Amino acid sequence: MHTLMGNTHGDQGSHLLLEVDFKWLMAGQGYTVDPERLLRDPAYADTCLQCAQRSRCTALQACALNLREVLAQTVH
Repeated sequence: MHTLMGNTHGDQGSHLLLEVDFKWLMAGQGYTVDPERLLRDPAYADTCLQCAQRSRCTALQACALNLREVLAQTVH
């Protein structure tokens, strides 16, 4: 699996890849993520991102940090 860890200020396609990576990395840890809700419900997104930050998976932690930056730039 390719995990996007680079520039979070990229285009829409790179943001989509980041969201997909996050979903699959979370699935690898046993968590289900609703991608639509992740983008539309700030409380749900924050809960998911906090869960990811507590994970022992460093790739998931890094992905969550990048996704948090992207979501902060997005108007919910």
